[in-house]
Amino acid sequence: MIVEIIATGSELLLGDTINTNSSWLGHALNEDGYTVAFQQTVGDNPARMAHAFTIAKNRADIIICTGGLGPTQGDITRQILADTLHLPMVENEKAKQLVEAFFAAHQRSVPTESNREWTLPEGSLALENNRGVAPGVALEAEGKTFILLPGPPAEMKAVFTDSVQPYLYKRFGSQGVVFSYRYALYQKRELELENTLRDLVDSQKNPTIAFLIKNGYIEVRITAKAQSKSEAKELLAPWDVIIRERLGAYIGRTLDIGMEELLRDSLKGTGKTVATAESCTSGLVGKRLGNLPGSSEYLMGGIISYSNDCKHRLLAVPQEMLATYGAVSEQVAAAMAEGTRKSVETTYGVSTTGLAGPGGATADKPIGLVYIGVAGPNGTKVYRNELIGNRESIRQGAAERALYFLYKMIEEDKKK
Repeated sequence: MIVEIIATGSELLLGDTINTNSSWLGHALNEDGYTVAFQQTVGDNPARMAHAFTIAKNRADIIICTGGLGPTQGDITRQILADTLHLPMVENEKAKQLVEAFFAAHQRSVPTESNREWTLPEGSLALENNRGVAPGVALEAEGKTFILLPGPPAEMKAVFTDSVQPYLYKRFGSQGVVFSYRYALYQKRELELENTLRDLVDSQKNPTIAFLIKNGYIEVRITAKAQSKSEAKELLAPWDVIIRERLGAYIGRTLDIGMEELLRDSLKGTGKTVATAESCTSGLVGKRLGNLPGSSEYLMGGIISYSNDCKHRLLAVPQEMLATYGAVSEQVAAAMAEGTRKSVETTYGVSTTGLAGPGGATADKPIGLVYIGVAGPNGTKVYRNELIGNRESIRQGAAERALYFLYKMIEEDKKK
């Protein structure tokens, strides 16, 4: 089944709001075996919205639209869909009951304007929204399936999960599953990866393979479509063996779990602790280490040492070292990691020092050069990294790699 996703809202086009709805829906639908072949983003303009619906119904089997289901005059998605399909707008008894039940549960009277939320294209099925007021809408017309979802992400996800997925299963049956294995590689270039796996790239049909550049690493993703997850895993198994044989030393982790979760699982309950010393990342490493509940068990603190003076006074980096090698150097990264470990009295210290740009580059120290130091009970290691992108992506990439190299040392120490 071919699916098209339409996201409505001028704020999405102006850049004021990031369109996370389409991304989430694409992932969820693909997991259920549907082919999301098209996406559109359209502003709150009646003519353009109608054009978007017309395009979608001419090329997709299922059209899913987010946004514009509220009670205001600007919430026009229901009306535009009705106009496009030449259907009248009628009071929907189920939608009215759902809206009235929401306000009753919150001990509030129903605003007059909410009648818009239960006035739907004729023939519509109202879908319960347990996270908000506006019901979702399912409509079969002209041989197509139209789904309207609220715009707020929490409401959109709730309606899709509770109502749309069961509706689609009842309507179309199982579409199979799409399942992926995802690997993070921290010290390989994209072209190197493609050349290493050229035979898989050239022969791909089912499974398929993709290389995705992320902040700090490259994701290698292999994907199979089958009738069940076990069948998909059988298709992926030979490719998984090939990837691990050829890239084993470079696979930093699989992406079925986040970096923060990996570190938590590696540190929690061990009594081992961590402190940070950050220059170019200015707190991003510490922030990510502290993202999860319970992280206070192993994250003791950190020092943002942007200036050389702070590196010297707070981390005991020798002035002579700073003068000789510069702040962005292997020697200073090592001293910073060791300095924070000693100052905060932790098992491990992790440091970042580099050039995030846009200025400050020299002939031998380009933008994106970042040294990451990790100090532990069995010594100190420093990693030279040459990251690409703008200032923010370099900083985010450096933070990701700092966490990875910290995790790598912790796991290596467990084997000693």
